[in-house]
Amino acid sequence: MSSAPANWFPVDADRHRRDAPRFCPACAAPLALADGGHGLATEYWVADDRVFVCFCGACGWSGDIVLSSRVVAHEPEH
Repeated sequence: MSSAPANWFPVDADRHRRDAPRFCPACAAPLALADGGHGLATEYWVADDRVFVCFCGACGWSGDIVLSSRVVAHEPEH
């Protein structure tokens, strides 16, 4: 028997609609058909990471966009 709640899909679908990339990072064209675009953004998971594999029909760019909850970086000294 699964320990996942029975209503996981509507919650996950809402998160996908909210977080899916809407524009191409290379040319800024819309990805979704609903926004007038000709691309796609499909979500998959690697451990706790949410990954969107994307394709832009306007410029041909394709790649993965990984959502992160936290980024740790440094700034170079000037």
